[in-house]
Amino acid sequence: MRFPLFWCIFRAPVMYKSKMIQMLRNLSPKELTRFGEYLASPFFNKDEQLPVFFHYLKKYAPEFESRNLEKERMLEKGIPGLALSEKKLGYLMSDIVEHLEGFIRYNQHMADDLEGYVHLLSKYNDWEADKFFEQTLRDARAYLDAEPYRNAPHFYKAFLLQSELNTFFDRQKKRAYDVSLQEAANYLDLFYLSTKLRYSCELINRQKLVASDYSLRLLKEITDHLREHAYDDYPSISIYFQVLMTFLEGDNEVHFEKLKHQLEEHTEKFPPAEARDMYAYAQNFTIRKINAGDKKYLREYFNISVQALEKGLLMVDGDLSPWTYKNLVVAALRVGEYDWAEQFIKQYRSKLNEKFRANAYNYNMGALLFYKGNLGEALRLINQVEFTDIFYALDTRTMQIKIYYQLDEWDPMQSAIEAFKVYLRRNKTLSENVKLLYVNFLKFIDKLSRLTKRDKTKLEDLRSRIEETRQIADIGWLQAKVEEKLNHR
Repeated sequence: MRFPLFWCIFRAPVMYKSKMIQMLRNLSPKELTRFGEYLASPFFNKDEQLPVFFHYLKKYAPEFESRNLEKERMLEKGIPGLALSEKKLGYLMSDIVEHLEGFIRYNQHMADDLEGYVHLLSKYNDWEADKFFEQTLRDARAYLDAEPYRNAPHFYKAFLLQSELNTFFDRQKKRAYDVSLQEAANYLDLFYLSTKLRYSCELINRQKLVASDYSLRLLKEITDHLREHAYDDYPSISIYFQVLMTFLEGDNEVHFEKLKHQLEEHTEKFPPAEARDMYAYAQNFTIRKINAGDKKYLREYFNISVQALEKGLLMVDGDLSPWTYKNLVVAALRVGEYDWAEQFIKQYRSKLNEKFRANAYNYNMGALLFYKGNLGEALRLINQVEFTDIFYALDTRTMQIKIYYQLDEWDPMQSAIEAFKVYLRRNKTLSENVKLLYVNFLKFIDKLSRLTKRDKTKLEDLRSRIEETRQIADIGWLQAKVEEKLNHR
């Protein structure tokens, strides 16, 4: 017996929160058209009412938020070609969802031509149609060779192909040596090692970010094997192995140097999303080093980020995220690359999503002017930043306070400190660890602002307390300002 899946939705005035509408809203115009064709095919759908219902819904794409999608309105006005009741509408919605899921599964299956070839080879093996098998095998090999990437999914496809070829030779009942069995085993090893290393890297990374205790089975056996056997011809193994070793042997800089070289040479062998993750691992390693006090990795972070940018890996669907934009600017400023930062800020402004563009540009141009000592103009720009993004808000408030400090504007600085404290106290989305960084910054900048160059003992005590606390936003800037007062003649 079928039950309408969305009867509870009818209590609301509109249906646009239903699963059906949410799914339709996520389809591209091309996918919506193809889904209509899917419903119109008797092979997939034999209910003639569903294409009629879908045609009505499609008129309100892509938002699907028209009043004509209200349940009462549809029942009152009707849909041409359909006899509607509340129960019937529930069934139609349920059936559309079922077919949408079938459409997605079908598209995913058809998108991978290699697996289609493997299914065809398997059928020709069953039929013992050797001529057809060999023709299809040539096409499948050509398709696989033409693939642009050499990552774990590629090795899995090669394994499937060699497995089917081994079945073909096994069916011949010949006792001669055939390489397909060995090749199938080899590709399976490459797939396993690539996948195992990638997952191991992510498991260790997660352990550093959240309280978790993941099990890393066979890690010692795999690392021992990789130390004894070179896989330089397989970047999907060699890159993840070096990433893994930056986690396990972070003090050995050889691993990071090898990782940098391999990223520069081989990332075109991976889909952009995977290559982007590889660079993120390298960036995160440099961040761990910077946080541990090794300032030479500031330059390493900047160089890696620029390389990823030049390879087009930091863009997603043609957009640069405002956070990546800011991270690159901050990295450039911290290593003194002011000209590069200014050119980047201006050149990539148009690559930012329009809703973030003004805020991101004003903040980052303000940061550049702050580093160059143009404090008044920097303050003018960052005062235009609207606090719509929490991390831009945190950094903007921090920079305001630093500018007031350097301009000796004590009253505005105290007002900004108090406003920042209220903001942190009321904010419910920030973690306590992040809040602590900024609370400590405010506490120490407030103390520093009340000391003069003659308060040597208190300044030395403040320096020691900052060093002991460590969890302070902009700790480097704060320490530099303490030293300025201590060394002032």
